[in-house]
Amino acid sequence: MIDIFVRYLIIGILSAYLLIYGLRPSIPYPETLIDIYEHYWVLLVLIIIDIYLLSWDLKIGLLLLLAIIAIIFDMINFTK
Repeated sequence: MIDIFVRYLIIGILSAYLLIYGLRPSIPYPETLIDIYEHYWVLLVLIIIDIYLLSWDLKIGLLLLLAIIAIIFDMINFTK
């Protein structure tokens, strides 16, 4: 029961992030997410976490993968 609650809580948080920041490039990111642009190792850690999450739950892993792709596209667009 708690496992299902935690899974849906994580799905809700990732969905909210994607709706508010990830898929709307007109809204600026908060300062904590801009640190990823300066520290590329955080992106590597996110990819490693995503690999583990894909084996735990496919929905959560795919949502985090979409978030990582959105961050990478924003890094390409905003660092030019």
